[in-house]
Amino acid sequence: MREQTISRICSVLEEKGFRVSTFLHMNSCFDIAARHGGILFLIKVYSNIDSIRPEQGFELKKLGNALNATAIIVGEKTKAFSLSEGIIYDRYDIPVVSLSTFENFLNKEMPTVRYFKGRNIVELDFDRLRESRKKLGLSQEELAEKVRTTPESIHRYEKGQASSLEVAEKLEKQLNAKLVKGIDIFENRTFDEKIYESRLSDELLEKVRKLGLDIALFEHSPFEAYSRQEQPLFMSRGERRVEIARKAIEMGKAGKVIKGRSVILASDFTKDVVENIPVVSKDELSTLSKKKDLFELLEEKKHLKRH
Repeated sequence: MREQTISRICSVLEEKGFRVSTFLHMNSCFDIAARHGGILFLIKVYSNIDSIRPEQGFELKKLGNALNATAIIVGEKTKAFSLSEGIIYDRYDIPVVSLSTFENFLNKEMPTVRYFKGRNIVELDFDRLRESRKKLGLSQEELAEKVRTTPESIHRYEKGQASSLEVAEKLEKQLNAKLVKGIDIFENRTFDEKIYESRLSDELLEKVRKLGLDIALFEHSPFEAYSRQEQPLFMSRGERRVEIARKAIEMGKAGKVIKGRSVILASDFTKDVVENIPVVSKDELSTLSKKKDLFELLEEKKHLKRH
């Protein structure tokens, strides 16, 4: 079922003009990376969204933050109920939606409801609420009586507080106005400097950091480290030829969608390029004194790849 859902998501994204890569059979915090213009999705698919492990959720959010991407989880059910169409759920501060909700979103049909602590919550157009009430000559007290709530609640709604779906539907009926706002799943894309490490235990990555690159670490992605300064750079470490080749393939798949350069750092490996990914040895790193040197070296290896 999960593989079928991933296949369906990829098909829909490709129909919408997205470039798509999948990471189904690796221990990644996302199964699908998809880009179209400035939009980058990192999507994880679960049948039961209660099976999401904290470390996976945390890393998916961290990656979305680092890459300025929209991290999203597509699921089918919880332990207690199936996910409903048009409702956004939440796990580890990541939006969770059903497959149909995600498809609707790609067709520009915005979800309107958040599920929060057992309640369906909606955001109201508070300016329209206030204007519609005044247009009908109703006081807050009179409107509250008609929808069976309190004047204090009406006051809070007109100041921007969310309401339950039930109350919102009553307000829309009484005022004959569309009040419920759509939810933009892109709204939480923020950048946080705290994702960067102040010191690294790995010798090779620490050397790169000392060249002047801020580095964020990842354990469940196609790459192990990332820097977005000046030129986005994806990094992994490897020692044996087979290991380096595997990591190069994974990074290559990611690089087709996630814009940036890639490099594999190796303590003792002499080949310049593996699977189109530059390999930089410990000895080569020791000759570099600033980040410009590293990018020039990568450019040289990129040139070697073409010949």
